[in-house]
Amino acid sequence: MAGATAERETSVFIANDMTELIGRTPLLDMKRLFLDADARILAKLEMSNPTSIKDRAALSMITEAMKAGKITSDTEVVEATSGNTGIGIACLSAILGFKARIYMSELCSIERQKLVCAYGATVVLTPAEEHTVGARNRGIAYCEENPDTTFFLNQHSNPDNAHAHYTTTGPEMWEQTGGDIDAIVIGLGTCGTFEGLSKFFKEKNPDIQMIGVEPAGSPVYSGGERGPHKIGGIGPGMITDNFERVRAHVDDILLCSDDDAYEWARLITSKEGLIAGPTSGATAWGAGELATRDEYKGKTIICFIYDTGERYLSVNGLFSADKIFHQD
Repeated sequence: MAGATAERETSVFIANDMTELIGRTPLLDMKRLFLDADARILAKLEMSNPTSIKDRAALSMITEAMKAGKITSDTEVVEATSGNTGIGIACLSAILGFKARIYMSELCSIERQKLVCAYGATVVLTPAEEHTVGARNRGIAYCEENPDTTFFLNQHSNPDNAHAHYTTTGPEMWEQTGGDIDAIVIGLGTCGTFEGLSKFFKEKNPDIQMIGVEPAGSPVYSGGERGPHKIGGIGPGMITDNFERVRAHVDDILLCSDDDAYEWARLITSKEGLIAGPTSGATAWGAGELATRDEYKGKTIICFIYDTGERYLSVNGLFSADKIFHQD
């Protein structure tokens, strides 16, 4: 199991298992979406991973726990998630031979729920009003009740979450651009991606601006109150340990509305031909906001397409089905 850090002599290779397909994702110059922008906006296409960007963190956290003897074939790995980490864990459970139990808010799209189940994991849906906080508390309680057979992966606090991005995502982006990066826009969920990338890039060049995006309806990282929002994948309703470790690296936090996240997901889909979800829409919106500022004229801004929008097709108000017709 070589994983995302494997050296590849050629882009065409035969993988030994799906872990070797994690990482080495391309960058896309989004010229069509940002045709009139004065800045260059690139998107890291994390939907090119087997399931999503969360494959990186899931592999890192699980691999380290297995090395430490905390996960064996008899272990039930437990995690709370808005969807993508749970899908990544479930996928890895299928090939590495452990059991998985995933706690998710009932607001998570049916596609994400079914994807976790498709890999053989158990899904426990929690009340919507509890946000990710409630799912996490329930997962922890289950592990406390079953200490001998479970392991709580703890993505919101686990340093191995960020380590995946410090050792793979960041170096990839640096190599792909030759270090020509002025700002990086990242959705604030567990903040593992933000933690790992901010550490990497601030070491490389402290002038690179690390910009977070969170839901305007639940601006907890900005010091506001937890509230309802529709941007699944960010805005967990709590400040995570991952965020606290790199709070000093935050250069700005942008607040994205549900409507803007949905609209930009549709724009990515219609302009760039990549079907995107709301969190990807939110970071593209954030990149577009930066591009309107004078200080970013001629600069390079990177955002993320975290996963495929196919897992959000059932979400009301995101994608239209008004061009489907029946013919007798």
